[in-house]
Amino acid sequence: MRKSALIIGSFTATETGYTGKLDTLGVTANLTFERNDDKAQDNHPDFTVLSGGKEIGVAWNREDDRGHYVYVSFEEPSLAAGFYTLVKSGVEKGHTLTYRKPMPKKDKKA
Repeated sequence: MRKSALIIGSFTATETGYTGKLDTLGVTANLTFERNDDKAQDNHPDFTVLSGGKEIGVAWNREDDRGHYVYVSFEEPSLAAGFYTLVKSGVEKGHTLTYRKPMPKKDKKA
């Protein structure tokens, strides 16, 4: 069974990336996703994630059967390990930041 993701932020698309607010029980912060204009290879991040001018993570544009999304990797120790994605919401230029905790791997029985 797939668990649904928690909505932990609201963002707006800008000319240079995204801007918005991360809001959890433990962390409230204004974040900016700035486009990485120095991207030299496909595996390099598409965005740098900033809070108060400090880099706290990176993000990549991704595509799957549900459409475009942005996969976020935070390097901020106060944010739990898991799957963070920025997805389009129903609002014009609106996006939501979602979190889904990692599922434990099932042991394979021989």
